[in-house]
Amino acid sequence: MALTEQQRTTIYNSLADTVGPQEAEFLMAQQPPGGWEQFATKQDLHTAFVELNAKIDVGFAQLREQLAEQFAAIETRFAAIDTRFAAIDTRFAELSDRRAKDIWGFVAAVTVMTVSVCGSVFMAAWQFAPS
Repeated sequence: MALTEQQRTTIYNSLADTVGPQEAEFLMAQQPPGGWEQFATKQDLHTAFVELNAKIDVGFAQLREQLAEQFAAIETRFAAIDTRFAAIDTRFAELSDRRAKDIWGFVAAVTVMTVSVCGSVFMAAWQFAPS
């Protein structure tokens, strides 16, 4: 509690009677103008630090929750992308199989035609060959 001006005067007069006016003036000057109640005690600081730590803990908990939500959303997006890539891979495999079958069908057809043409040429050459 802050000292009233009357209390300060009473203390000063008691000090002046005990140690002298100059020393009393020096001692009175050492007290803060608003009184010692202005200053924080260890308990005040401890309470403030406890409150601050609690606020920081709440803030970090909220931050962790927000980050977890955002990472979950990102994981969901990546899962959707993975699904799309899997579908594309399947489609490429199907197309690759179809192209392979088409190519082998083409090779078989060309081979049959080549054999057929060669056979026809051979038969024609054999028929017209001098005996």
